[in-house]
Formats: sequence, structure tokens, C-alpha cells
Amino acid sequence: MTDTDHSSPAPTPESATPASALATAQAGAGRTRSGGAVLAVILLVLLALVLGGALYYQNRQYRALRADLQRQHEQSVQLVQETRAQAGQALSQVQEQAARIEDLRGALDTTSGQVQELDQALRMMTDSGSDLLLLNDIDHLVTIAQQQLALGGNVANAIISLEAAQAQLARANRPGLAALQQSINGDLDRLRAVATIDLPALSARIDRLSDLIGTAPLLVPDAAAPAAGRIASAAPAQAPAAASRAPAEPAPEGWRAVAAGAWQWTRDAAGMLSQDLRGLFDVRRVDDAAALLMSPDQALRFREVLKQRAVTAQLALMMRQSRIWQAELGQLSRAIDQRYDMRAESSREALKIARELHDTAIEVALPTVDNSLAAIAAARDAAAAAEDEQDGNVPDDSGQDDDAPATQSPAVAPAGAGAV
Repeated sequence: MTDTDHSSPAPTPESATPASALATAQAGAGRTRSGGAVLAVILLVLLALVLGGALYYQNRQYRALRADLQRQHEQSVQLVQETRAQAGQALSQVQEQAARIEDLRGALDTTSGQVQELDQALRMMTDSGSDLLLLNDIDHLVTIAQQQLALGGNVANAIISLEAAQAQLARANRPGLAALQQSINGDLDRLRAVATIDLPALSARIDRLSDLIGTAPLLVPDAAAPAAGRIASAAPAQAPAAASRAPAEPAPEGWRAVAAGAWQWTRDAAGMLSQDLRGLFDVRRVDDAAALLMSPDQALRFREVLKQRAVTAQLALMMRQSRIWQAELGQLSRAIDQRYDMRAESSREALKIARELHDTAIEVALPTVDNSLAAIAAARDAAAAAEDEQDGNVPDDSGQDDDAPATQSPAVAPAGAGAV
């Protein structure tokens, strides 16, 4: 028994380890292969789902794009049809306008022929020796010049009208109207020699006067110039103060410094006291005693009244009313001289402007064009007499006597034609 046991010993754990390890490795490899297969299947399913979703989304976009293209195609077809319809309408309108242009061209040709005929007839009438048409035009221009001088005193417009009449006579070149042309030239020379009034300059001076009236100081300070009186009274007091400031000298020492300080203080106190006393009393010559009794409200109304007078004078300047101009500026000069403080520069300037404007004449004696009007009347009478003589020498086909009066005066027809 003992030998049997020693001949076949039992297997130990060290001898069984390689076989169990091999079995465990094979089992792990099998599990790994099965897990990889499952993962591959899952990946394939996911890939199939992604591809299916992509195909679905692409198919959906394709259908939407196809519907959009179909809609655009329908709109393009409709737009082409509308364009064709509009092109047809435009073509019909062009054809209608072409027909109208042809009609207008025919009417224009007809009118041009009539105008040429009338122009030729008028030229024949003018060249035949009748001066009445020309005299009517000259009379019209000279009458306009006379109206400009009489109503508005506008010399420039009158000169323009006479220059137009002079140019028309020069173009006509009628030797029989030389006297009329000389008369018009004489009236033009007299009008050009007239001294004109510079309205903008005078109006600007009136505006300056109005500004000075509102800001210049009165004899009694008011709201418009409250500090003018104080400034004028303080001006003389500044002279002693300036004189007291002598050039710098070496400062004294000791009791002399105390004495100099006391003396300076005394002088300053005396200067301030004298200045205050001078402010209490103001001795001036005033012609109008009421000028010193005005309240601030009355002074304000007084300034407004003077400004209104300046505006009235400006209106009189525009309307050439010499009497109103002289009266308003005279009142302004007297009011400024009596109520304003002449010690101020602005008051003196306002008074100077008012007096200069008062002495300026705004009414200028203007010449007339009566000589031209008389020459026109004489030329018209001479032209009418010449045509009467010419008509009297022409034999009458109806058998009437040459000395018999005509049924219509030849002077009436040309005058009427000229008026038309």
C-alpha cells in the first residue's frame, strides 16, 4: 500500500495551472469576438439609419426645389404674356401718336403758310410808305415811359422804354421821322442826367438811427441804458485816482511808513466821499424839464414812439413823400436833442444821423417826355395828310369825284391795325 501510494502521487495545483489558463483565454477570446460582432451590427444599423435620413432629407429638398422651379416657370410665362400685351398697347399708342404727328405737321405747314402770307402783307403795307403803324408802336413805348415817371418816379424803366423806341426808329430808317428821333434822344439825355436817390443807403441809415434810439442813454437812466449815467459820472472820478498812482518810489521806513500809510488812507477816503457826493448832485443844462421826470415805463414808451417815427420816415422814403419825411425826422432830431444824454457817443451819433437825413431831399424834379409825345402827334398828322393826298390822286373806278370825301378815313385803318 505504501509503495502504491508512492508510485502514483496526486496532481498538485502547480501542475494543473497551464490547462485552466488556456481554457480561460479561449473563453475570453470568444466573448470578445461576439462583442465585436454585436458592435459591428449596431454600427451598421446606425449607418443605415443616417443614410436613410439623409436620403429622405435630400428627397424632400428636391421636391421643394422642383415645386419652386415650377412656380417660377408659371410666373415667367404669365410675365411674358403681360409684356406682350403691354407691347401691343404701346405699339397701338405709337401708331396713334404717329397719326397725330402727321396731322399736326399738316396743320403746322398750313399755319406757316398763313404766317408767311401775313408777314408779306404787313411788309408790303409798311414798305408802301405808311408810317402810322410805326408811330403807334413808338407812341405806346413813349406813353409807358411817361406813366413810369408820373406814377412811380421810376427813371430806369422810363429810360428802358425810350431806348426801345429809339432802337425801333433806328431799325425802321425813316428819314421823315428824323425830328421824332431827335426829340426822343433829347428826352433820353435829360433822363440820364437826373440825379437818383440811393434808397438802400438811406434805408440803412434809418435802421442805424432806430438802433441808436433803442440803446442810447436818456437824461434819466432807464431799463435800456441803466448804467450810462453812472459810467459818465464815474469817468471824472477816475482821473484823480490815476493821478494819485505815481511812479514807484523806495518804500519809507519807520515812522515815515506809518505816516505815508495814514496819508494814503485819508486821500482814498476823501476821494470816495467826494465821488459819492458828486453822485448825489448832477448839474446839467436841460431845456425840457419833463425829461428828468420820466419813469422807466414812460422812457420805454418814449423809445417805442421814436422807433415808430423812424419806421414812418422809412415808409415816406419809399413812397417819396417829402413832407412826411421832413416832419418825422424833424421830430426825431428835436426829441433826441432834448431827451437824450449828449455826453454819450451813441446819442451824439443818433442826433447827427437824424439831422443829416432831415437835410437830405428825397423828392427830385423829374423831366417829362412831352417833347416826344408832341413830335409823335406832329408826325402822325403829317403821315395822315400824306396818305390823304395820295388817296386823293388815285382815280376812283366807281365814277365818284376825286374831291369827294372817302367813305373811310385812311388814318383810322392803320391806327386800328396798330392797336390790334
